[in-house]
Amino acid sequence: MIVNSERALALYCPACQGIQDHVFSIFEISKYPRHLQCSCGFVQGHIRRLEKHYELDLLSVAGDRIRLLYSLREFLFLPLVAILEPQSGQEVGYLGHPYEVEEAAFLLGDEWEYSDVQIDLDEFVNPQVMHRVLEKLQELAENDRIKCGCEHPSVGVDIYADKVELVCSFCGSAVLIGGTTRKDQERIARITEIVMEPSSHAFLEERLKPLV
Repeated sequence: MIVNSERALALYCPACQGIQDHVFSIFEISKYPRHLQCSCGFVQGHIRRLEKHYELDLLSVAGDRIRLLYSLREFLFLPLVAILEPQSGQEVGYLGHPYEVEEAAFLLGDEWEYSDVQIDLDEFVNPQVMHRVLEKLQELAENDRIKCGCEHPSVGVDIYADKVELVCSFCGSAVLIGGTTRKDQERIARITEIVMEPSSHAFLEERLKPLV
């Protein structure tokens, strides 16, 4: 039997609300997590092999972390597998043959663009402030200005109704960023870089490098 070793993932990114493609060889996946980073700079999660299964650890559309397991057959042989949130059943991406994934992701992108699947700012405590916070974080990420000081930095984002949490998926370091008050908005607007200390938790003003 001849097996095409090339597989692909197309995943929704809750940070920039875009779709990121990941193409890889099945031989590159091992017990060590392979991080899946969006072009905007945020880490969407990771993929790794667990004996007879493959694990996807991802961020949902709402920014919640979800863990999915796939059999060898699903991961290696099926031309297209829809990646679904366990609770809502909502599609967050696709796994499979690169061509099939590309086609499905294109159609899914259209659905997200014209539906309410994207993050609804009305669900936040202060939608206007949260919008500014997310815009600034995306700007920093695109310029590689969000980092962790550990040996293998891999920063992702969790989005809540009143705050955003930056988390290093390697060492667990985290920074909480408020998104409800004018002070929160003014503070993030002054920031030029976010440098997280390894394996630590802090509030925004304790870890961010101020504008000089």
